[in-house]
Order: sequence, then C-alpha cells, then structure tokens
Amino acid sequence: MGALAGLAPIFGAIGTGISVLGTIQAGREAKAQADYQAKVQEMQADEAQAASQRDAAATYRQGRLIASQQRAAVAGAGGDLTDPSVIDIMADTDFETDLAARTDIYRGEQQARGLNDAAVNSRISGKNAQKAAFISAAGNLFSGVSNMYSRFGAQAKTTATASGSTRPLYG
Repeated sequence: MGALAGLAPIFGAIGTGISVLGTIQAGREAKAQADYQAKVQEMQADEAQAASQRDAAATYRQGRLIASQQRAAVAGAGGDLTDPSVIDIMADTDFETDLAARTDIYRGEQQARGLNDAAVNSRISGKNAQKAAFISAAGNLFSGVSNMYSRFGAQAKTTATASGSTRPLYG
C-alpha cells in the first residue's frame, strides 16, 4: 500500500493532464464541426443564389415565348401590332415577366443572406465552444493542482501527526 501512496501524486497529475487535454480536444472538435457546418451553409447560400438566377432566366424565356405567341395571335387574327391596346397587353406581359424574374432573384438573395448569417453564427459558436473548453481546461488544471496540494502538500504534512493527550474519554 505504501508504494501506491507514493504513486498517488503522479497518478493525480496524469489524471489532471488527461482531463485538461481531453477538454481542449473537445473544444477543438466543436470548433471544427462548427467551421464545417458554416462551410456547408455558405455552399447552400451560393446554390440558392444560383438556383434563383436559373429560375429567373427560365421566367424570362417563358415571358419571351408568351410575347411571341401574343404577337402571332394578333397577326393571325389580322390585328395590328402598333394598336395601343395590343401594345398595352404586350407591355403588361413584359412587366409581369420582369417582376416574376426579379422576385425569383430576390428570393434567392434572401435565402443566401439567411444561410450566410447562419454560417457566421456557426463560426461564432465554434469559437465560443473552443474558448469555453480552454477555460474549463484551465479550471480542471487548477482544481487538480489544488486537490493534489491539499492531499500531499505542506498543509497535509503538518496535520499528519497527531498531538494532544491520550487520556481516556471516560476516566
């Protein structure tokens, strides 16, 4: 039992060291996970923006097709493309097409902004988790040192020897 008592401070120091290193590693892993999540969110933001641009291009193509069909219908019915009512209808079609395409782009930009904000928040959370791990590791280190000092330090040595009377309690 005496040999284990001599090794107790060493085991205590090793345990404290492992606890500190484990806490620091957990913080690093939390930050790495948050950075990865942020990267994914940024890629999703880029994709949302690209998708909205593709949708807008499709809307513009659809609008040109509709305008072409309107011109063909007017010409086929013997109408005049310079007639003010025909011009108004064609202008309305162009306006609605442009509005729909711009709305597609706006939606994509809004979604991208939200995802980019989420990426920033993920990175902040990762940094905070890493800082918290370092603080916790420092607390574990100081706690371990304090416990070891209480058990094996000068204070424990001074209280180890008993002093006083050996008189019986009831005598």
